[in-house]
Amino acid sequence: MLFSLIAKQMKMLIRNKQPLIILLVMPLVLITILSNALGSIMDGGEEAAIQANLLIVDDSSWTQEKEAIKLFLEREGVTGPPLDALLKQFKSSDPVELLKDTILASDEMKKYIAVDYKQTVDLKAARQDENLDGILNIPTDFRLNYIKSAYFNNGNFAELSLYLNQDNDIRASIIQSVLADWQSGYTQSAALLEANLSPQEIMNNLSSVEKIEQVLEANERKIPASIYYTVGMLVMFALYIPAFLAGFALQEVQWKVYDRILLAGVSPILYTLSIFFTGTLVAFIQQAIMLIFGMLVLGIEWISLEGMTVIVVSYSVFVGALSALMTTLQFRTKTEGIANVFNGLFITVFSFLGGSFFNIRDISEVLGKIGDLTPNGATMSAVLSIQKGQDLSVIWPFMFALYILVVVCILLSIVFFPRRGVAE
Repeated sequence: MLFSLIAKQMKMLIRNKQPLIILLVMPLVLITILSNALGSIMDGGEEAAIQANLLIVDDSSWTQEKEAIKLFLEREGVTGPPLDALLKQFKSSDPVELLKDTILASDEMKKYIAVDYKQTVDLKAARQDENLDGILNIPTDFRLNYIKSAYFNNGNFAELSLYLNQDNDIRASIIQSVLADWQSGYTQSAALLEANLSPQEIMNNLSSVEKIEQVLEANERKIPASIYYTVGMLVMFALYIPAFLAGFALQEVQWKVYDRILLAGVSPILYTLSIFFTGTLVAFIQQAIMLIFGMLVLGIEWISLEGMTVIVVSYSVFVGALSALMTTLQFRTKTEGIANVFNGLFITVFSFLGGSFFNIRDISEVLGKIGDLTPNGATMSAVLSIQKGQDLSVIWPFMFALYILVVVCILLSIVFFPRRGVAE
């Protein structure tokens, strides 16, 4: 009997053009318009945001240090052709030149890091520059000390200083990830040579680009307009489902269909339960269609499908619970006033606070936190969090808030359901 009631309500929804237009056509049209209209603004700003600015301050050069290096090699007993060969080898494996001319000069790396080179600079003033995300200071005699420590196990280890701007963790992480392989190459040269590995190959490891992408993936995948407004319209238009289902249920009361259902032995609780499952099913289908539309038409690559499934199912359950509550309230009041107020006022306010129109946190962090307590805001924040590449565990606080609302809706449905019938 439950399945028969669900099938009946699904047929009523399908045969009515207005719900189909509002629940499916309108959100798809709005997603397309907003994604194209605002895409250049949102996506363009985010493209520039992932490029880090690095300043390299090199107090010396190979030319300036060549004579000191040559003198050191002669004192070590290297003369004649072997001396010339070593100087040539050391010049080709100069870690600073490899960093400048190979690693940071590649086209792929230039997309992520903009580099400026200076020989002398006021470090204190440079570190106050908000436009700089990192400063690499290469001290005087770096190359000489590098050769002494790496190849002759003699002298002080070649050290340098890296200053990162902690105001932007993502850009600082990009710089740090790029320099990691390069630093390991010159700091572990002796051990690498013993293992028949070339420090030059380690420093010249182009997997740094992949590491940058991993940093961006792990920390903050940039959200384009297409993803933002697909999710925003998804959570907004799902809230129209309860009003439609409650309206159909009230029509059945007015047309005496509900009385005939009760005479057929169907309990009011079973009828309300069918509204719950119908709302859940319709919300799930609606969200699936919109996500597939985003993938096929807008080219969105949805990540963390497990997390997306949990969120979509959870939000669908909430829509089902809200459908049951709204049906109960309309049965009790015997008017469509509840649905009209919800559609006209609550959905607009919830959508504003939840961020369906724009990121409310750009206006106020307090409003953003309030928005996360709304069902659509919690769902949208959960989806965007995992689409940024964050861990699945980040969605559980949002899902906890959502399921609290589910329980509240179910309890209120039980409390307010009319005990003495719903007849006019």
